[in-house]
Amino acid sequence: MKTILFLHGWGTDENSFAHIRPFFERNCHCIFVNFDCNPKRVLTLEEYSKEVEQILSNNAVEKCHVIAHSFGARVAVLLANRNPNLVQKMVLTGAAGIKPRFSLIKWLKIRLHKMGFKQKGSSDYRKLGVAGKITFQNIINRDLSAVIVDVDVPTLLIWGKRDKSTPLYMGKLWTKLQKTATMKIYKDAGHFCFIDEPARFISNVVEFFGG
Repeated sequence: MKTILFLHGWGTDENSFAHIRPFFERNCHCIFVNFDCNPKRVLTLEEYSKEVEQILSNNAVEKCHVIAHSFGARVAVLLANRNPNLVQKMVLTGAAGIKPRFSLIKWLKIRLHKMGFKQKGSSDYRKLGVAGKITFQNIINRDLSAVIVDVDVPTLLIWGKRDKSTPLYMGKLWTKLQKTATMKIYKDAGHFCFIDEPARFISNVVEFFGG
């Protein structure tokens, strides 16, 4: 029986996979990680990855497939690089980790903030405590391009054409960086392809993982 590790996006939990969870739990050994997205102390991406390593060790998992969304893809990339014999294949959807293109509006907001003008920030950011905000900033500002280049694990990128959180250009750049990555584009989906088109998502994953 295949073991599949599920890694959710920032600010959500394992319930974000509710639309596809029943199918995979009927056919596979599934492990769902719940990340602390509002930590009481500042955490690094490496610490999140080590947490996953410990969970897999506690469950005596020697090999697994990975399904990761958004922030979870950041963790998956580090996990795969740190443990080349552990991760067999990965499906990354709405994957974060590519540095965004320059945005004049975003630059102006940052400048105003540094000058003392209060900015609301994203809804995810406003919910966080002090340590959580620092952790969040450190993570989203980190460009993983150099790490992605070194990923040898066969990877399927599933991207929503209407994704505004991680725009399609990021996925296209990802496939150029990672030689073992291929991509499927869902033209009517946004950042949550597995919610927008669950049946298609499941079919693509099953085919990629090998039944």
